[in-house]
Amino acid sequence: MATVKQVLSGHVSPDTAYVVEDYPYGFRLRCRIRYWLEYKEGCGVRCWSQTTNPKRGGVWNKPKASTYGRFGGALYLTDNGHVAWAALTEYTDGAEASAWLEKFGAGLPEPARPVAEMWRASKVAYDERRAAGGSMQEAARAAAQAAVATVKAEG
Repeated sequence: MATVKQVLSGHVSPDTAYVVEDYPYGFRLRCRIRYWLEYKEGCGVRCWSQTTNPKRGGVWNKPKASTYGRFGGALYLTDNGHVAWAALTEYTDGAEASAWLEKFGAGLPEPARPVAEMWRASKVAYDERRAAGGSMQEAARAAAQAAVATVKAEG
């Protein structure tokens, strides 16, 4: 797996997209490709990409979208210069959510930040309660209280 060279930020629409000027198009042709993130409330963050068509004078083709990362997403450059994206999903535990935000938080679209912070706080509280021997109900209650406290602190 490639390592993260640089986290990209501010690429949240086709107009502000990260553009790669020399991208393969089929076997012999070259084109441009652009990448951006979309945040949709209730769904999360997803990555979009769109290439130009060198056979039609460089017009933009139809954009392609990934699946949503429920609690966040970020674009980054790999050590070999390729653009990739990482998502914060419902399948992370507290430590993974904290590590993800530490590594990719700078690239998170601003509207998604409160959701990601709430998710981290609730997962950390849940994991701590379970590690202390609490029941699943107690852990869920602690997670909900942490989520509410995070929302109140931010807004």
